[in-house]
Amino acid sequence: MITGERGHREIVRPLKAIGVQLEIIDWEKICQAGRFPHARFLIELWTLLCGGNHGFTHVFTDMSSVFLATILGLAKPRNATVLMRLRGDLFAESRDQIRFHFRHCQWAPLARGMMSLGLDRLLFRFVDRYVPVSHWIVRRLGIHAKSSVVRIPCDPAAFNRRIHSGSSLRLLAVTNFNYPQKVAPMGLFFERSATFLRKHGIEISVAGTGIALAQFRARYGKEIDFLGHVAGIGSLYARHDAFIHFSGLDAFPYVVLEAQASGLPVMVNNDCGMLEQVEEGITGLIVDLDLQTEVEQKLLALKESPGLREQLGAAGVDSIAASYSLKKIGHDLQAALES
Repeated sequence: MITGERGHREIVRPLKAIGVQLEIIDWEKICQAGRFPHARFLIELWTLLCGGNHGFTHVFTDMSSVFLATILGLAKPRNATVLMRLRGDLFAESRDQIRFHFRHCQWAPLARGMMSLGLDRLLFRFVDRYVPVSHWIVRRLGIHAKSSVVRIPCDPAAFNRRIHSGSSLRLLAVTNFNYPQKVAPMGLFFERSATFLRKHGIEISVAGTGIALAQFRARYGKEIDFLGHVAGIGSLYARHDAFIHFSGLDAFPYVVLEAQASGLPVMVNNDCGMLEQVEEGITGLIVDLDLQTEVEQKLLALKESPGLREQLGAAGVDSIAASYSLKKIGHDLQAALES
């Protein structure tokens, strides 16, 4: 397994939970160890794949671009099957960043983005099997024949359960501003419903950072509390009444699972991969942002009914416990490897 922290959470820990042991190269750990991380990464990769007879059958990674090229270049001559974790549509995300950097005349990141996009398009054909987090990715990329969908583990016991009471409504959003297309629907919601939110005293906090954060703060900062990077984000969920995640480019965001595990009712946009996470009226609410009146009516229902918030939140906790345990995801990963 060649990965960073998210790969430990999504792949290493679930497999270890069912007794599967892995050789691990941790890119983030290498970066923390000192200078010349790329050289040390190459040495570790060479040692792992070429330094002895390990009897490899699988090399599993969630790294793309130049890293993927290096991994494929060393793994394929060893006749190893290369599996790749996909958390989103990498091509759409790269195009989104390229457009942003071009508009702002940021030439160095623009060049890096274009190189990554071209390299990934070339390299993806050499990956033997994909392990995406949602069927939304499979449909967008057309990789039905080479995919095994495996979700993301989440443990409700790791979060403080929100107990709902009162008729206030404090909304929380957690997002990645590195992808403007992901957050554009949220900006549309702010614009259309600003008067409604003020009238009914509905507060919104948004955690997260990235290249588009400064623009959002400049445009909506008087109405919305942008928190930036928040360490230990679990405590945020317990201080809010509902979670919103309006995105046009998210496949299966972990933050939605965290919010559900914390007992928050979740409201998501109907144009994304989150439709696979939320069951309308059962574990959350799905809205069409073009139907502004309907969106606002659902927000009012949440505000005025702590019982509804409690009902949706409890169902979300039960769903997480039943479907996203470490062992459940571990067995799904094992099946993907064995396939």
